[in-house]
This record gives sequence, structure tokens and C-alpha cells, in this order.
Amino acid sequence: MRFEHRDGRERDAGIDMTPMMDIVFIMLIFFVLTASFTQTQTLDVERPSTASHDRSAPEALVVSVDRSNIIWFDGRQVGKEEVAGLVRGAAAGRPVSVVVNADRLVPSGLLIEVIDQIRLGGVANVAVATNAGHS
Repeated sequence: MRFEHRDGRERDAGIDMTPMMDIVFIMLIFFVLTASFTQTQTLDVERPSTASHDRSAPEALVVSVDRSNIIWFDGRQVGKEEVAGLVRGAAAGRPVSVVVNADRLVPSGLLIEVIDQIRLGGVANVAVATNAGHS
């Protein structure tokens, strides 16, 4: 009977991890791609009412937007482009805040444009007036 002689080297009895790593990376790529394609759902939010309310300081300027999307400042009708200059002039270098009193039917885009104009006028403290309570 003939025996084979090995030349002193033993074979490693390890587990090959390459196929498992391939599967892990494929799963990782799959989850990254599917997570980036999911869309965030939005909620319908009825504005402007709140359970809590802060009282504005007496020195606050008021900019109003009625349901006809007309902007009012200091009792007179103004254009959207005029708001920044009027706020800058009314603030006259002193720290003031501005309260935006907008009707609930005013489009959000117009409200954001008015707030942007107020900030361009040099006032960073802008608040949107809301009704107290849940309506």
C-alpha cells in the first residue's frame, strides 16, 4: 500500500468569506437605492390657529395680507416690492419685530414672499399671527 507524503504543508481549513461579502454589498446597495427613491408624504395642515400664543411687543410693526392677497402696511395698500423699503424706513435702525397678519386663505407662496421682503428690509424677527384655539 502506498501512502502519499505531503511536504509538511497543511491545508488551511478556513471558510471562504467572499460570497458572503458579495451578498452583503449587494443588499447594502439595494437598501441605499430603495431608500433614496421613497417619497416623503406631506400632510394637509390647516393654518393659522394655535393652542398657545405669544403677545407681540407693543413696538412691533404689522404687515397684513387680506383674503384678496392685498398687502397692507400702516393702514395703506402697498405692493409686494415696497414692503422691504417701508419696513427699513419704519425700523429706522432700531431693533423691531414685525407681525404678519395674514388671512388663512392667503397662499403660502405669497406669505413667504412677504416674509422675505420684510427680512430684506433688515428685520430678522418676523412672526405670523395666528388665532388662539383649534379651529
